[in-house]
Amino acid sequence: MSIVLLDHVRPVGPARRDPMPVVKTVFYTLDISARFLVAIALGRGTVARADALLDGYWRRIFSSGNARLVVEGREHFTRPSIVVTNHTSLLDIPALMGAVPGSMRMVLKEELTKVPVWGPALVASGFVPVTRGTREKAIEQLGAAQRTFDQGVHVWVAPEGTRSKKGELGPFKKGAFHLARSLRAPLVPGWIDGASRIVPNGALDAGYHQTVTVRFGPAIEPIVDGRRRSAEEMMRDARAAILALGGRPPEPVAESAPIEAEGARV
Repeated sequence: MSIVLLDHVRPVGPARRDPMPVVKTVFYTLDISARFLVAIALGRGTVARADALLDGYWRRIFSSGNARLVVEGREHFTRPSIVVTNHTSLLDIPALMGAVPGSMRMVLKEELTKVPVWGPALVASGFVPVTRGTREKAIEQLGAAQRTFDQGVHVWVAPEGTRSKKGELGPFKKGAFHLARSLRAPLVPGWIDGASRIVPNGALDAGYHQTVTVRFGPAIEPIVDGRRRSAEEMMRDARAAILALGGRPPEPVAESAPIEAEGARV
């Protein structure tokens, strides 16, 4: 079932592109970060407060370019999940903030948490920083993800690790799938269509009067019949589902990865 969000698009005017929506987004990002840090200082830095700010945030970004958001498959979210999608545009993030029901945060590079104002606000509101490091660091970051999940928050991971330059689905990294296994959380696959037409990868301007459509598919469970699936198998199934949601042809299927007994080492 499709749900149209932000369906107050003004009459479409002449096709155009300009940098104003991008400039406004920078301002909106600083504004929401500062407001959440003030909320923390006042003892009001809750998940609910962050959710309210993020809801206004993505709506302002879409409105700045007179864009609308259409979502399909929201019914596939039944409990806190790992969301895995294609990633072609900076606009993917606000699109998913609106498309995913309830609370959603994302996995991000730890370096971003060092940015003044924005970085501390990201961590405080439940975003999950990750970096390659020691086993102790990995355990610490897994704990941060667990705390986010325990508050009923979905976590988005771009399995490609970065934005696609050509719009095609690039190779996947295994982080999202190991995370799903460790947290015993379902993976909800998705495809974001239209964001890269508005804000292409690397662009400093945006198009107006366009639509972003986000499609979600059935959840991929980490445990089937009491047995835990391998990260490789979950990655294969998620990739196939994402391609199908994007109307892309299926890829050759490799030999199935083994399934580990529940309780086996992560």
